[in-house]
Amino acid sequence: MLTEYRLLANITHFTPTSSPALDSLLNDIRTKIILPAYLPMSQRKKIYSPKWEKKLQSDPIIIEIDGEVLKFRYQNIMTDVPNTRKSLIDAISQFETPADFANLKPLLEGVHYAGRKLRHAFYAKILRVVGAKGHVYAIIDCARSIRRTGYKLDSSEKVNEVLHYVQMKARDAAWNEAETRQALRWAEMVIDMLHDEAHQPQRHKDESILPGEMPLTRDPMVLAAPLHLAAVLVAQRKAGEETLDKVHKLARDIVALWPEDKKLKELQPSQLYANMDKLGYLLRPTKFVAIATPLLHGLETAVKVVKPELASQLQTRCNTLAAEIKAAREAIQPRKEDARAEVVYKKFYDA
Repeated sequence: MLTEYRLLANITHFTPTSSPALDSLLNDIRTKIILPAYLPMSQRKKIYSPKWEKKLQSDPIIIEIDGEVLKFRYQNIMTDVPNTRKSLIDAISQFETPADFANLKPLLEGVHYAGRKLRHAFYAKILRVVGAKGHVYAIIDCARSIRRTGYKLDSSEKVNEVLHYVQMKARDAAWNEAETRQALRWAEMVIDMLHDEAHQPQRHKDESILPGEMPLTRDPMVLAAPLHLAAVLVAQRKAGEETLDKVHKLARDIVALWPEDKKLKELQPSQLYANMDKLGYLLRPTKFVAIATPLLHGLETAVKVVKPELASQLQTRCNTLAAEIKAAREAIQPRKEDARAEVVYKKFYDA
C-alpha cells in the first residue's frame, strides 16, 4: 500500500544520546506517537482500526516523507501506543548531557505536531525536570520557538519557575559576573516574550479579566527576578550606570504595583489562588518557599543599592515577604533537609 506524500515541514528526527536506552525510548515516541501524525487522516484512521489489522500486517501503509520511507502497521490504541505524558517525562528525566538536551526541542515539536494536548501543570513539570538539571535555557529556547514547540509562557507557574531556575543558575555559579549577566539577559528575554501575542493566556469565552488582575508583564513576582540579578551586579560593583538605572526602574515599578499593606500572595484577586492553573500553586508551602526565597534575596540586595527613599519602600516589602516565607517554612512538616524548599532557602540563608 504505497502512497507518496511530501510535507513542507521537516519530519521529526532525534540525534544520538548518551544512552542506548534513551535512544530506544525516543525512537518509540517518534514511531508510535509522532510519525502517525504525518499521515493523511484517512490513513491514520486505518492504522488504529481493528478491521485493518490483518490487512496492514501483510500490506503496511508505506509512505515517503521528506525522502524518508516509513511503514505503518496496525496499532492498538489502548496497548500499543504509549502514554504521551509518561513517555515525555521518562525521556526527559534521562537527559544528562548536552547531546541529550539537544533532543528536547525536536521532542516537543514532534508532540506538538502530533496534536497532543498537555496541561499547564505538565509543561511546568517538564520545566522543573530540565531546570533542576541545569539546562533552563533549553526551555527558554523552546518557548522562543513556540509556534513549532507549543511551549507557551502563559501561566504564572511556568513563568515564575523558569525565572527561578534562571536566578539559581547565577546563584549556583557563586554570582560569577559572566554567569549573572547571562542570567539577567535570559530573564529579560523571558519578560520580552510575555509581550508576544503567541504567549498570551487563552481565556474561555465567559472568562473576563478580574478587577485588580495584573498581567504577567506587570506582576511584581516576575519583575523581581531581573531586579535580583541586576541588583547583584550593582552590589558587586560589576555594573555601570545603565544597570543601576535598571535596578531603580524595576524597584519603582515593584513598589508601585505592590501595596505595602499586602502580602505577596494577596497581590492578585483571591479567585485566582483557588485555581491551580492560575495562582493556586503558590498556596503549597514548599513551592512558595522555593519560588519566593530568591525574590526576597533580590529585594534585600536592591535595598542596599537604590536611593534611600526607594530603599525604605522596598524594605517594607522585604519585611512582608520574609514573614510570608517564615510562615510557609513553618507549615512544612516534616521539614526535610533535601527537599527543594530547604535546599533553595539554605543557598541564600544559612538556617
